[in-house]
Amino acid sequence: MKRYLMIYLLILGAGACSRPFDRLSRGLSKASPKQQLIAQIIPPATFIGHLASPVEVASPLIVNDRVYLASVHNAILAVRKKSGKILWKKKIPGGVESTPAYYNQRLYFGANDGFFYCVETDSGKTIWRYNTQTAIYSTPLLKGEYVYFLTSKNALYALKSDTGKRIWRFNKGYLQKISMRGSASPVYHDGKIYIGLSDGAFYAVNAFDGREVWFRRLSPNEKFTDIDATPIVLPDKLFVGTSDGFMYALNPVTGATLWQRQYNAILGITADHRRIYLSMYGEVAALSQKNGIKAWTYVVEEGVPSKPLLVEDQLIFGTTTSHVYSLSSQEGSEIWRYNTDSGLSSRPTFHSDSVYLFTHFSKLHVIDPFYLISAGE
Repeated sequence: MKRYLMIYLLILGAGACSRPFDRLSRGLSKASPKQQLIAQIIPPATFIGHLASPVEVASPLIVNDRVYLASVHNAILAVRKKSGKILWKKKIPGGVESTPAYYNQRLYFGANDGFFYCVETDSGKTIWRYNTQTAIYSTPLLKGEYVYFLTSKNALYALKSDTGKRIWRFNKGYLQKISMRGSASPVYHDGKIYIGLSDGAFYAVNAFDGREVWFRRLSPNEKFTDIDATPIVLPDKLFVGTSDGFMYALNPVTGATLWQRQYNAILGITADHRRIYLSMYGEVAALSQKNGIKAWTYVVEEGVPSKPLLVEDQLIFGTTTSHVYSLSSQEGSEIWRYNTDSGLSSRPTFHSDSVYLFTHFSKLHVIDPFYLISAGE
């Protein structure tokens, strides 16, 4: 109830309502969320004045009172959640584009130097590392005693999470000649690991021995067929999107197509109980899970949208130019927007009623998506 009592009263009419945003004057309020923290994590001198300086792409990971941030500027860091104070910083040559995963006082992540790391959360000290000899962009998947990750050259690894010992590797050895930077993360369901590759191939792999269960070639094109959006798996449907704009609903057991649609290049996917939400070049959209037909579309007029985050009835995403937006997941209408100045490519992270944003210029922004302030306040 606390979050609803704090919402700025940009409300039409009176009367009780369990969802505050159903009564907001959408698109007219020009509301922005309350800002809780801005912390400069990497010194600006690291990238300002440099030509083609890389931008941050990994999402914040929040565990208890700490935020863990993987940076393209040769580091992974732990900062205090409330103050942004840096607690430790570990040098990683080449930087990190893989969002870290947490398990049992350890962080797991891949890096651009070709190593996959397991480090202590308290100090950043390396517990073990495994050399794949190629960059790793995907977020690791921890399941039981195994950790799974996909390399930029389409190799899926299963390692023992406590020791880093390799259990198996699945590698078709094909790399798309013309592809986009990045890779989808593996997902698990019912004993299988699902992976999308840079050549438009999609596989279901046995999680215990790495054997192929089924395979689909999803894109008929030859260029930019990457599957960089992490798939969404439900008990009866598997949703997969390609960089050349094809959206599929597959049977997770057999790989058979339930429906397919073609839209714009698909960058990110999330879902609730009845819809899937896509970020694409130039737009964000909601589709019916039943048939893939659009329920609504929101045109993104500036920049490229990040992977979307669903928080209750808000769909939150950033753009590569400046703003972060919140849309009504029911209608696609704007609830609020927030200016980060430098934009972001990473997916926002939600934790304890706050949204965490790691911007292109290495700033951590923390905002309250439920406490809205009108323009001019």
